[in-house]
Amino acid sequence: MYWTKFPADWWCNEFGDEIHRYEILDDEDRCQDEYHIYRAGDRLPWSGKTHTLAEAQRQLEHSHRALMA
Repeated sequence: MYWTKFPADWWCNEFGDEIHRYEILDDEDRCQDEYHIYRAGDRLPWSGKTHTLAEAQRQLEHSHRALMA
């Protein structure tokens, strides 16, 4: 799976899946990153979220492998 990074912390793969990075304040006002996942074709605005880019990419890769099996 190939990922292309666009400005403003947004990634897209060849299937049209997207990952967007957001900075979120936690309960103690510390900034944390969240990666929101959108699977191409899903009707919901986001399919999931993680705290690392690598985990977001793994989730999308796993879902594509499951569809191909």
